[in-house]
Amino acid sequence: MNRSDCNLYLIASGKGGVGKTSFTLNLATVLAQQGKRVLVVDADTGLANADVQLNLQPTADLADVLQGAKPLAAVVQPTPHGFDLIAGRSGHPGLIGLTTPTLLRWLQDLKSLATAYDFVLLDAAAGVAPTTLLLSAHSHATLLLTTPDPSSLTDAYALVKLLWRQHGVANARLIVNQATEREAAQVQTRLNSAVQGFLQLQPLPLLGSLPSCKYYAQAVRNHALVSVEFPHSPAVVAIRELAANL
Repeated sequence: MNRSDCNLYLIASGKGGVGKTSFTLNLATVLAQQGKRVLVVDADTGLANADVQLNLQPTADLADVLQGAKPLAAVVQPTPHGFDLIAGRSGHPGLIGLTTPTLLRWLQDLKSLATAYDFVLLDAAAGVAPTTLLLSAHSHATLLLTTPDPSSLTDAYALVKLLWRQHGVANARLIVNQATEREAAQVQTRLNSAVQGFLQLQPLPLLGSLPSCKYYAQAVRNHALVSVEFPHSPAVVAIRELAANL
């Protein structure tokens, strides 16, 4: 496995609304603060909003690449937080509308670009769309974000199941948002009961958990990053620990 395979991480969630994009941007910020070279790719072109959360107005984005107007490297934009961003375009079919051969060619371009970075974080569309599963299968690891909510847990299992049955890949690492350490351990136990019992896979490792944090929620409302606005808050401490586990 070459370096570009080793540093590609897809952030996924079976269910929307679990805080995936906010987590991705804060993880990128923490890694950049630690001196890592980080690229975030907003691969959720249908509901892309990473640039909105960062208060950026990109002049070019992933849609320009997919339309053949620009090469991938030309749409990389630096952010004020030390990492680079390839923005998506909200309401654009983007990756979802691509044929598999075209998507694989785009992915190869991304892997070539990834050699300039220590971490490439792909913020994928929530759910189990074929595009998300294919990107997940070609990543070093899938960071699977869920919450203790039963429906979130069910959807997370669906992603693990389809990734295994359709691609023969089991690379998910669990992250539990809005949970205490005890709640996160309970989520891991419940999910692994299904993963081992029905799929006969190895248990999913728990990469970390993020506690419910008023500062995190306040930062999201303000279109700010908690890792910048409240760097000593419990959520940011948890993200630093999680980053170390990568």
